[in-house]
Amino acid sequence: MRADARRNRAAALAAAEAVYAEQGVQVSLNEIAHRADIGNATLYRHFPTRELLLSEVYAGHLERYCAIAEDAVHAEDPVTALRDCVTATCALQATNRGLADLLASLRPLSPHVEQLRARHYRAIAKVFRRAVRSGKVRKDASPVDLAVLLIANAGLIHRTVDDAPRASARLSALWLAGVISHGHVEAPPAPTESEIRRALNR
Repeated sequence: MRADARRNRAAALAAAEAVYAEQGVQVSLNEIAHRADIGNATLYRHFPTRELLLSEVYAGHLERYCAIAEDAVHAEDPVTALRDCVTATCALQATNRGLADLLASLRPLSPHVEQLRARHYRAIAKVFRRAVRSGKVRKDASPVDLAVLLIANAGLIHRTVDDAPRASARLSALWLAGVISHGHVEAPPAPTESEIRRALNR
């Protein structure tokens, strides 16, 4: 690849990473090209589809998503493992609106991303099975419940991360309090009324 082509590709990836993080995955490719200061044709030459660009930007983030669940599989206490895994996953989601969207979606992107999703499911299913077998977690708790939480958290992040940044962590803590039997889960304070008003007015 020529030096100018490498620069254009790097600029496109950096712009996409920034714009997706700020706005989520629905941002247009035209906006990414504008942010990268390259032409639309140049962007499409490197990334002919939106899915290819998303896969390139987020593969590393999804590796971290897998690692959180895989680390939890090997943690000594299964309930603490579930709690820490869910908390870390929601916190990871809250760092980036685009990632928040992807962790709440099965949108096909690339074979590599599908492999990462399969890896994550295998790990998180083990985390839930261990936690349920401990007798200290709801018997019906499953990865489906985590999927529902991530969908809800994605919407919450889009609306509140700028104005009420603790809202996501509180949601995950309250979710865990409902899943773990007789366990006290520390939660950050609720957003203030003014924070929520700003978020609702966005």
